[in-house]
Formats: sequence, C-alpha cells, structure tokens
Amino acid sequence: MSDISIPGISNNNGMNTSKMIDDLMEVERRPVQRLESRVETYQSQQEAWRAMGRALGRLRDSARTLYGFENPFRDRIATVSDESVLRATATRQAEEGIEELTVLQTAGRDRFASDPVPRDFRVPPGRYQFTVGDETRTVRFGGGSLREFSDDINRRMENVVQTSIVPDTTDTQVLIVEGQQEGKDATLTFGEDTRSLMEQIGVMAPARPDQRAELLQGETLRLEPGQEAQRQLPSRFTIEPGMVLRFEARTEDLSQEPWTPPPTPPGPTLPDSGSVTLEGITIRNDALGLDLPQAEQQQPPEVVENNQAMTMLGPGGATRDLPALPESSTFQTVEVPASQLLSTTTGFSFRNQNTGRALEVRNIEIMDPTQRGDAAPRNALDTARDARIRYNGIEITRSSNQVDDLIPGVTLDLRRASDRPVEIDVQPDRETAKNSIIEFVGFYNQVVRDINIYTRSDQDLIDQIDYFDDTERQTMQDRLGIFQGDSSLNQLRTRMQTIMMNAYDTGPDGTYDMLAQIGISTNASGAGGNLDMTRLRGYLEINEGQLDDALATDFESVGQLFGRDTNGDLVVDRGVGVALQQFVTPYVQTGGIVASRTDSLDTQIDNTQNRIARYNERLQDYEQQLRNDFGRMEGMMNQLQDSATALDRLGGPSNQNGQ
Repeated sequence: MSDISIPGISNNNGMNTSKMIDDLMEVERRPVQRLESRVETYQSQQEAWRAMGRALGRLRDSARTLYGFENPFRDRIATVSDESVLRATATRQAEEGIEELTVLQTAGRDRFASDPVPRDFRVPPGRYQFTVGDETRTVRFGGGSLREFSDDINRRMENVVQTSIVPDTTDTQVLIVEGQQEGKDATLTFGEDTRSLMEQIGVMAPARPDQRAELLQGETLRLEPGQEAQRQLPSRFTIEPGMVLRFEARTEDLSQEPWTPPPTPPGPTLPDSGSVTLEGITIRNDALGLDLPQAEQQQPPEVVENNQAMTMLGPGGATRDLPALPESSTFQTVEVPASQLLSTTTGFSFRNQNTGRALEVRNIEIMDPTQRGDAAPRNALDTARDARIRYNGIEITRSSNQVDDLIPGVTLDLRRASDRPVEIDVQPDRETAKNSIIEFVGFYNQVVRDINIYTRSDQDLIDQIDYFDDTERQTMQDRLGIFQGDSSLNQLRTRMQTIMMNAYDTGPDGTYDMLAQIGISTNASGAGGNLDMTRLRGYLEINEGQLDDALATDFESVGQLFGRDTNGDLVVDRGVGVALQQFVTPYVQTGGIVASRTDSLDTQIDNTQNRIARYNERLQDYEQQLRNDFGRMEGMMNQLQDSATALDRLGGPSNQNGQ
C-alpha cells in the first residue's frame, strides 16, 4: 500500500529513506564544500606568498652581496708564474700589481731514519725524551716491539714528534722519526733513554770533532771602503759533501752629500807688455800672443758598488770567490753549499771594493747542518732549516714555508727552491665578481618568472620554461593565475624593471652607468629574426663576452654601478644593488608586505574554518532532526502496515466461507 521504504520494513517498490537523508544532506553540505575549497585556495595563496618571500629574500641578499662589506669587487686573487715553486693567496688588503721573488731554500724539519732493524727487535722499558726547538716531552714506555713504541710515541707526542715504520725487507724494518716544527731552531734532539736507543738502531751517531770549523765567533770584522783583511783557520779543513759554509753579513751605506767640485786652482799668467810715455802720450806695447792652457774641469770620483768581498783560500794558492754579500743594513745569514766551496780550505780573504759602503762579517762556520750537538744523524732524510727568499734584492729568512708577512695581504706557500725568479700577479677576482652578478640576475629572473605565473593564466608561461623538473612544473601549474589581477605584484615587477634599467652615477671616471652597458638587458644577445616572447616578459639576458670585457676594462666602475658611496660618509648609498635591496626589503622584512599577506590569509583561513565548524554543527543537528522525523514516519508507517494487515484479514476467504 505504501511506496516509501523504511528500514526494517520490506518494500521492494518503496523509497530508501537512508538515501533520501544522504541526498538531503549532500545538498546542505554544498556551502561547506565551497568554504573548504576557499580554504584550499587561501592555503595555496599563502604558500605562493611564502615562496615569493623566499625568492625576494634571495634577490635582496644577492643584491646586498654586490655592494656590501664583503662584496666581490674587493676580493683579490694572486697568480704565480710557476706554481711548482710557490703558491699564493691574496686577501682583500692585497695591493694590485706584480711582485717578483726567488725561493732560495724552503723551510724544513728534521726527519731521520734508522738503519735496518730486525723485525723482532724489542725496545727496552724506560723514559724516552724528545726535544724539538724549545719544547721537550718525556714519556714512559713499558717495553715492547718497535711498532708498539712507535704507536705510543705518536699517540702521546702528536705536536712534537711523529714516527713511522717502513718494512724495507721481509726480515727488517726502518724507524723514521720526524719533528713537527719547521725552521733552523726546530732541531730534533734526544734525551734520557732515547739517546741510547737512537744510537743502537742507527738513527744517530757521535759527531766527529773534525766536522766543524769556526771563525769570527762573537767578533765582527768591519771593512771600510778599500780595506782588505785575511783570517786563517787553525789548520786545514776538509769540506765533505753535505757541509755548508754559513756566516752573517751586512752593508752600511756611507754615502754623504752630493759631490761638489773643488774651486778651480789659479793657473799661470803672462807679465804686462809694458808702455812708453812721451810728452803726455802713452803708447802700450802689443800683448804677448801666447795661448795659456785652461784648467781642467774637475770630475767626481768613480763610484764602485761591488759586494763580492769574500774569497776562500786553499792550499797551494788555490782560491774560490764566494757569493756577494747581501745588500742589507741588518745582518743576514748567508749559506753556501759544499758544491760551491773548495774541497780543502785554510782561511778567507776579505776586500771591500766599494767606494761608499762599509761591509761587516761575523760568525763564520763550516759544518754539517745535520749535526745536533755532539751527535749527528746517520740517515738524514731532511733537516731543520729556515726558508730563504730573495725579495727586492734582499735575502729574507722565515722559519716556515707559510709566509704571510712579506707582501701585504698575500700568503705564500713555498714548495721548492729555484734559481729562477717567480712572478706574483695580484689582480681583482673578476671570476667571483662575474659569478655574483650572474647569480643576482638569476634571482631577479626567478622573481619576475613567479610574478608572471602568479598573475596570469597563460599556459605558455610554464611551457616555455625548460628547466623545471616534474615537481616544480606541477607546483607552478597549480599556481598559474592564482593572483590574477593582483595589482601589488604587478607594481612590484614594474618597479624592479625600472630599477634595473635606470642609470646610476659611478663617479667622474666611471665608464659604465647602466646594466645594459656591461651586457645585461632584456635583449643582451642581440635582436633576432623572430619575436622572442620571453623578452617581453621582463627576463634579463647576459652577454658574457660583453660582461667579461667590462670587468677587464674598468673593474672598479662595474663595482660602482652596483653600489657607491656618493657623499664620502663611508655608507654605500647609490647603485643598482642598493636601489633593489632598499626596494625589496619592505617586502621580506619581519612584519613586511609578504608577512602581512600571509598573516591576512591566516586570518581568513581561521575565519573560514570557524564558519565550516559552525556549519558542520548545524548540519549535524539537521541530520539528527531528519533521522528523528523519518523515525516517527517509520512508526506511523508501521501502524498503517498493521492496520492494512488487519483489514486484509477481515476481507479474506475464511470470512467469506462463514457467511
């Protein structure tokens, strides 16, 4: 009888009340769905603003990098003509220009090897003392193999001495001992039980007394101009390979005021020719017709500058001239290897050939540089010595191969000695400056790209960008036109484009005042035959050849283009970088435009979500009301069903048969 289906009541032709309730609720939920869609839009816009803020932040930072305290236009780079001899690094304090020096000797450290030692050699227990320079360290070793001894020393003397084991044969091994400091004063010596161990395994041996000769110790020999002298050794001294002659010398300039010629001496004169006077008339005799010689013009004395003053003397009248003394007002150490000396010497002769210099020599010694007191290494792999450099004609010594106090702002790393000068060329770091400019333009183009995509619905804006990966492309696809019609973003793009095209004062000597002049513009690669839509969208191009030329031609002007102090108050106040940084900062600073936009969207999201929550509460009440109403209807239908059944029974066959 009924065409409505109620749960619990079977009626194949009736209506499904649960579906009816769901359909009614679906209609009522449509406003909520619209609100939820609005929240998703707000959230997408919020993330887009945050992405814009990050892009603007990168642009601001890159702009500030081009003119700030650490801008690349103050960086310097040092190149050397032979990096196998030395390497150089320059700081911002380095002056541009070319310097020349010669590495006479690199600094070294003591490095000694033992004789081959059996693999089963045992180091006895004891106190083992090592000294490098003025630092002494002592350790106790309880005894063990040479390997165990080496490991213990390395662990406990890391900054003083290090050792290593080299298995030279299948049955023997060699111990290498190396001091950890450089310079002639960083000699490696051994004390206590170490001395006996080093002699036992052949690292050290007692020094022979005939391996050293000395002169002028504690005495200074002074040679005035033209003066000569000789000094004899107590006995003949044989110079063995590996020995050196070492002494100290200096030059004193005796030149005075510029030379002035003496007064011209009086020369011979002719007597008066005389005269005759008669009756008041005087007649003079003719002058003598003789030409007297003129006094010669006085010439300044010849100036002689020759510092070759020392000659080694040998038996049988043998001689060997030694290198010229250094031209220095302070004592410099001169070292001459055995290869430049006589094999046997008896003494030295000295002669000052200069006319305006005095020469002084002291502390002459011929010795084995590896000797350490009363001991000498048997197998010296290297020795402690100072680095020696000739710079501006002066020989300079340093205790390390890292020299940072010779050329202001330049650190030298000495690699090997060479008799050929090495040029050090300090120039602006043009490559770093170029990369910073390219990075700046790249960040600018990213901001323009994002603004174009956010404010327009043109699919070509995404399709024409070939460097997106799949994730980036999908993200930008979702944000296409998300701020269409937003005037603030359009104004941002327009203002940035104006800043990048403007001219800036780079000073009276500046070559460039616009980015286009250094190869940065919307058409930097030149006009082509076809219309390039990317150029109409504000993207900048870089002509690297033109940029390289600008950096090479007037590096300072390029830097001034991005930032310049125009009033001398030490504050950079004019330039592309300054203008763009100042314009972008209000967008990205704390509480700035981007933050305000995201905060506003936060508020809208919260308000919309509150509306959704309230609406959902009302929907719950409404759904409950529907279920209650349909429940009452179900009760009424049950009653009607029961009444219909009762009526059917009253009119059934049994009643008819009973009539």
